[in-house]
Amino acid sequence: MKLVAVLGSPHPNGPSSTLSKEVIRGAKEAGWDVALYEIESMHVRGCQGCRTCKQKGIDCILPDDLAPYWKDLHTCDALLVSSPNYASMVTGPMITYMNRHYCLLDQNWQPRIKPGIKLIGVFAQGAKDASLYRKNYEWFLHDFENRGMVLQRMFVHTGGGPATEEEVKEAYQAGYTL
Repeated sequence: MKLVAVLGSPHPNGPSSTLSKEVIRGAKEAGWDVALYEIESMHVRGCQGCRTCKQKGIDCILPDDLAPYWKDLHTCDALLVSSPNYASMVTGPMITYMNRHYCLLDQNWQPRIKPGIKLIGVFAQGAKDASLYRKNYEWFLHDFENRGMVLQRMFVHTGGGPATEEEVKEAYQAGYTL
């Protein structure tokens, strides 16, 4: 079993990173292999609309730090994506990352990855109302669901402070029971 984790926070000890690392810890303790990608420390280009992926039915050809990710994604059983909320939305680099999944739809707009990959989203926001940006997070996750992934869990940390003990336990359990 393999989990691919894509973390989008520039703060390695921020709440979205902390909760994501607990999901990862739980998964590892349950026997999962983990491939970790920290988008903020990677060179990731935006989709160029070259359509090579559509014409040839291949993964994105852009030569950047996402190149090994595509192989990991094709062989994974679960995908974890996380981001803090900046300006009412996930971070810009995470939107760029999401847009690159254009290559996973064929010319007929059908997914080119195995169906049923489990999806977990972890988000952190300063606003105390968890529902305030929920639709924005759902919009982000829907792009992955459109490629046949199945949402298992979405965490929304609120209030801007560190993750609570209860949130940490829930995140660990989500990883352990993947």
